[in-house]
Amino acid sequence: MAWTIKNRIYHLIGSQRRTEMTELDNMLAVLAGERPGRFPYTPMGHWNRHAIRKLLPADCYHDHIYCLPEDSWEQSDRGSSSREASVNYARFMGVSTLGVGKGGAMPFGHGGPAEIIGELEVREADGREIYRFEGGSRRLVRYDPYSVRYGLTFPIRTHGDLDVLELPDPHDPQRWVDVEGDVAAFEAAGVMPAAKIMGFFSGIHNNFYDFEPLLLDFFDNPEFVQRLTDTLAEWSLACAEEALRRGVKLIEVCDDLGTPEGMLISPEQFDRFYLAHYRSLVELCHSHGAFVHMHSHGNIVPILPQLIEAGVDILNPFDPHEVPDLDELVERFGGEVVLCGFIPSDYYLLERDEDIEALFARAASLGRRCKRGYILMEHGYPEDLTPQRFRLILDLVEKYRRLN
Repeated sequence: MAWTIKNRIYHLIGSQRRTEMTELDNMLAVLAGERPGRFPYTPMGHWNRHAIRKLLPADCYHDHIYCLPEDSWEQSDRGSSSREASVNYARFMGVSTLGVGKGGAMPFGHGGPAEIIGELEVREADGREIYRFEGGSRRLVRYDPYSVRYGLTFPIRTHGDLDVLELPDPHDPQRWVDVEGDVAAFEAAGVMPAAKIMGFFSGIHNNFYDFEPLLLDFFDNPEFVQRLTDTLAEWSLACAEEALRRGVKLIEVCDDLGTPEGMLISPEQFDRFYLAHYRSLVELCHSHGAFVHMHSHGNIVPILPQLIEAGVDILNPFDPHEVPDLDELVERFGGEVVLCGFIPSDYYLLERDEDIEALFARAASLGRRCKRGYILMEHGYPEDLTPQRFRLILDLVEKYRRLN
């Protein structure tokens, strides 16, 4: 009962905010270099359907809210109940952005029609699931002893396989059947509508070509890497344009380019193979009055100047465990680009509530020093999080979004 009451309180708070400054207003203010009513909030999202069902109120859940379906998604419009569940989720969480389309709401940077879409192939008795994705890849999803996804098979095993790779038609109107309705509903709720595309680098080894041969080909067959990259980037950019034409205001891209030890590829390789596609994405978004939010794990400090020069609006590579000197980064880049993050990936594992609060206080302190603007983001909500700890984190999000 208390959880339902808490849900309604958040809905009421959301209604009150819309008479003042909405979450969409906050995002637009930050992106314009102006002072928002409070820091925008873009969650990493709940890790899987188990976490969603455990932690969110029932009226926030629908099969369309998470990037993987229970089985498969219908081709018709998602309908009012599905759309309403996404809006309820946005209001309950207080989010500033929300992904469009079936599967678009979470996690950050994944799901929805601008990415490749999966459907369930088999669900094992022990709970393991295998999904088959557009383009031919298959992924294994496990929940025990912890939630993890593996690339199981890839459609490209030899260089010749690229010549017969089949991608869905990015211009098929049926693919975008939900987007205009979502844009209208989300903006009416005071939230910025977003779409997610594959990372230009990580989208390759997540979905099409295994990681080890890809890295070797950077040295042994760079022409193949260029052809593969360009093929997939062309498809992603076409998807981004279809979403933008229908009113989407933000394109999110997760492109994990590093580890805590440094880059997975050199800055020179990034410049050669990927930077041009980021420039194209930025130009496309800006031509539609929209924005780009780029996330990467790892220490990618060496390429931040390249991404800023390309015009990326929001950069989110800032896990303190991976980029330890956040003070220096804020001083160096905080006046040039909107920064996002500053919460470590294992924040929820801390035993003491006050230690978690200290992380949020630190992030907000850094955020107030970001002259160009700051967006709060935690590192997601796993299924082993207790409801009590989840409520604490939501309260901390609310508290530390305040500017003063």
